[in-house]
Amino acid sequence: MIKLLLEKRAVVVGGAGRIGSAITQAFLRHGAQVLLVDRDEGSLRRITEELPAGDRAHCHPCCLEMDQEGSADELAEMVAERLDWADILVNCLGYIYRAPFTTHSMAEVDKLMRLNFSITFAVCQKIASMMVKRGSGKIINFSSVGGFRPEKEHSGYCAAKAALIALSKVMALELSPKHIQVNVVAPGPTETVPFRSPYYMEHPEALQAIEAVTGRIGHPEDHTGLVVFLASGQSDWITGQVIASDGGWGLV
Repeated sequence: MIKLLLEKRAVVVGGAGRIGSAITQAFLRHGAQVLLVDRDEGSLRRITEELPAGDRAHCHPCCLEMDQEGSADELAEMVAERLDWADILVNCLGYIYRAPFTTHSMAEVDKLMRLNFSITFAVCQKIASMMVKRGSGKIINFSSVGGFRPEKEHSGYCAAKAALIALSKVMALELSPKHIQVNVVAPGPTETVPFRSPYYMEHPEALQAIEAVTGRIGHPEDHTGLVVFLASGQSDWITGQVIASDGGWGLV
């Protein structure tokens, strides 16, 4: 196996989620050191303990509540302390709320924007500044097909994910002269917490409609090959792109 990220230093924010942990494992297999960041200390411990011994030595779990003032500054300090610098940043935080547009609460709009957009904005500012000093870097932000494909009863979520796409494109434009590439992965329906929610238990037809297009619900591992590619030197001429990893769901 060719290790595409040998000696690279990566930060995965939201790393205890199913997609984040799959990315962490893929990065470790490709030779990177990984700062695994999440607020769920128990999940961080479990993920780390389940890694092969060789990979475990290169994984640095970091329990940090990102939804707090000053969290991005604290994260930058942790990067400097544990990794010295960051070659790669992956942001895969996410929060979903479902409601008809006319009854969608503004409190949930604020929460959706904070968890899907504002935190990533702050983290990117801090880590990109570190990358500028080194003259290179890769930033990969996780949006959603909902960022460019309207979904009923997801007005706040789609708006927040669209904002993240817009931010990432501006970042790509500004950071390209500094040899920093910024790209977006837009997953389609993937086996994560929302698909175990009461809504999908009560509406199996919603899952059946997805499977009629894609053949199956996506697995977290379905996204890792793309992320490794975007984090590696093989994508040095690719920036500002939004790549759907959705099994064709965004086509309908």
